[in-house]
Amino acid sequence: MTTNFVKHSGFRPTFGHYVCFIRSSPNMWHKMNDSRVTCVEEEAVLSQEAYILLYAKQGIPWFSSAIEVQKPCADPRISGSSPKS
Repeated sequence: MTTNFVKHSGFRPTFGHYVCFIRSSPNMWHKMNDSRVTCVEEEAVLSQEAYILLYAKQGIPWFSSAIEVQKPCADPRISGSSPKS
């Protein structure tokens, strides 16, 4: 089962930007873009073009069981900037 993948944006592997998508449980995907982590819908994940695919053996615990939840995912619709006055 595919549990994670890396997406590359750019013209060459040595030039561009890498983003990681992680499936932490059957119904939860996270997008890791530098220091920003957001929850993403599976539909958005499936529309990506993967550069590197990572698989997990069946029977291995989900990633979410190995991490301690510190805060909820940032809402991708929120830009993180202050409103303009």
